[in-house]
Amino acid sequence: MNTLDLDPDLAIDLVEDVEREFDFTFTREEAERCWTVGDIYAVIVNHEPAEEVQIGKCGSAMTFYKIRGALDPDRTKGLTPGTALVTHGKPNKLFKMLKQETGFRLPDTKLTSLGMAGGYLLSVGFLIGIVALLNGYWEASGIAFVVGVLGVALGWTDPGRLPIGVATVGDLVRRTAALNARLLQIEGGRSCGVWSILTALAAEHGSLQPDQITKATFLHRKSMKLASAA
Repeated sequence: MNTLDLDPDLAIDLVEDVEREFDFTFTREEAERCWTVGDIYAVIVNHEPAEEVQIGKCGSAMTFYKIRGALDPDRTKGLTPGTALVTHGKPNKLFKMLKQETGFRLPDTKLTSLGMAGGYLLSVGFLIGIVALLNGYWEASGIAFVVGVLGVALGWTDPGRLPIGVATVGDLVRRTAALNARLLQIEGGRSCGVWSILTALAAEHGSLQPDQITKATFLHRKSMKLASAA
């Protein structure tokens, strides 16, 4: 058995993402029955019309052409699906540019140790600062404020890491096409299928890559333990 390892209290974020993408709302009963990714898939299928034979342009090809146009507008770099993304600059800056140029939702970049240290300092500085202010320790609160500012500065300078499983342009195209399936359909592309869309969304919230997710994948450890005890 595997799990997305979501925080049980934050699993609702995935549900809300699914609702936005597929344009329906889970009933309370449906949400309470969702212990696995397969459970969510079953709910989507119940709300989605039966998939028909698709016509139109290939969504992955449409995605590749848009990303290639942003990365190589003059077509001078010979960019292919196998081109490594690390050759195109810092991940955070690169993905921000691609979002602006293509209008796509891209998989989230990850924090480096620099960004994680910044987040830690910000949290510690904020908590200590609040406690110090409430107890009248003005000097300590000032130091905590400086620590928090340092944390923000480290966060801003974090170059970011590429999403797990995304190393080449082709990797990015596959993940991006599934995350933007509805947009691509509006622009004349074929649907990539409910399961592909769902696993792409789940990968954004959980600890597994899309190809590691099955219908038996649990949303979090709590649901896995409950299922084992049942």
